[in-house]
Amino acid sequence: MTGDPLKLFGRHLTWLRKQRGWSQEALSLESGLARSYLSGIERGTRNVALYNICTLADTLGVAPPEMLDFARHETAVAAVEAPRSPFHAETSPAVQATMRYMAELSDFERDVVAGVARALARKQPR
Repeated sequence: MTGDPLKLFGRHLTWLRKQRGWSQEALSLESGLARSYLSGIERGTRNVALYNICTLADTLGVAPPEMLDFARHETAVAAVEAPRSPFHAETSPAVQATMRYMAELSDFERDVVAGVARALARKQPR
């Protein structure tokens, strides 16, 4: 392997995410990982844990070993599931409005909202 593995992994993650047509925010909401953390991984400035590699693989619909196959995207298309819309609600007006409002927030505000959304998703029904 030639090059910094953190940068190679980050480039590969970016490529896999874009294959789905997802933004970092969409990947963040689907995976439960903070958008700022994903941004750091994609820039090659964060060292990603094995658990998070498996979480990202599951979210992106690829096998965990595919996450470490840095050269694959240069020669072939990865075996990913058909692209899907985050939240499984392509035409939901509520989701569209939420995404519009989220786009107007600062990075810090988006991280706060994403944290609240993750906490609510983990909350057990009474």
